[in-house]
Amino acid sequence: MIDPRRKLSPHFTLGEMVWTVHRTIDNTPPPEAIEQMVILCRNFLEPVRAQFGALSISSGYRCAPLNRLIKGSKYSAHLAGCAADFVCGDEVADVVAWVASSSLDYDQVIDERNAGGGGWVHLGLARPGAQPRREALTMRVVAGKRTYAPFRA
Repeated sequence: MIDPRRKLSPHFTLGEMVWTVHRTIDNTPPPEAIEQMVILCRNFLEPVRAQFGALSISSGYRCAPLNRLIKGSKYSAHLAGCAADFVCGDEVADVVAWVASSSLDYDQVIDERNAGGGGWVHLGLARPGAQPRREALTMRVVAGKRTYAPFRA
């Protein structure tokens, strides 16, 4: 059993990093995923929060059944606790531009928008042993499919 109140960093808890609306799925992370979430929160999400203010995590760690249910990539960094999706006001493009130009050693930062226009930021770190790609992208839903392109500020 995990303690959802456990602080991963000054402003982020384990509970918000594993929360899901799909209550029938046990989204308990293994210890190695928790270690990655600590790094993600302390070294990536905290600097974004310091720059832009409070963040609302919409997706952090995802177990394999949850990832399949929401049709996430089978290679998703969320599976290893290495990514978070979040919102912070209407500043999605500003946050992505800031991360892309920062000294953060991120793997991916993505300006993601759904067909209805709602948007969020995906921020991921490289999995252990991998080199960060520093890849900044834009994701849009076109004709029901996700399309990715290089991010342009």
